[in-house]
Amino acid sequence: MNDYRSEDYRLTDPAPDYPGAELAHSRSAAGVVSFLSSNERKGRWEVPRQFRALAVLGNVELDLRDAEIGYGLSVFEAVAVMGNIELTIPPHVTVECDGDSLLGTFTLKYEGKASPSVASRERVIRVTGTAYMGAVTVTVKGPDERMLDRLARTFGMERHA
Repeated sequence: MNDYRSEDYRLTDPAPDYPGAELAHSRSAAGVVSFLSSNERKGRWEVPRQFRALAVLGNVELDLRDAEIGYGLSVFEAVAVMGNIELTIPPHVTVECDGDSLLGTFTLKYEGKASPSVASRERVIRVTGTAYMGAVTVTVKGPDERMLDRLARTFGMERHA
């Protein structure tokens, strides 16, 4: 943080006027623990600046495609101990993934038309953590492709991949 200055207006302005500024004052930290159980979050929900997910012999599924993601950096810490954590991120968000695994997997996948070049640097999600005999999967993808195919058939349109 050698570039931090206390007079930096971006950090001290009480009422910034950029789009989505109301999200900048969102909850700063939250988390979920799944012990021998399953937790799922999808739909509209507010993504905090720091989120911790722990799955011990359990499953955590977080879908951020409809979530309200604030401008700037949000950090997800994922720890899976003989469990599974799945994080789905929309393609317009930049993803930084840095995790370790011990007898498990920690993966970042881009599906469909999602690509790192499509994302902007306005919203960044950094995923860190460890998978101990478990799996942490970060998937970047757009809306459900099957849903788009059904809509196209319903309206008599043909989709091209």
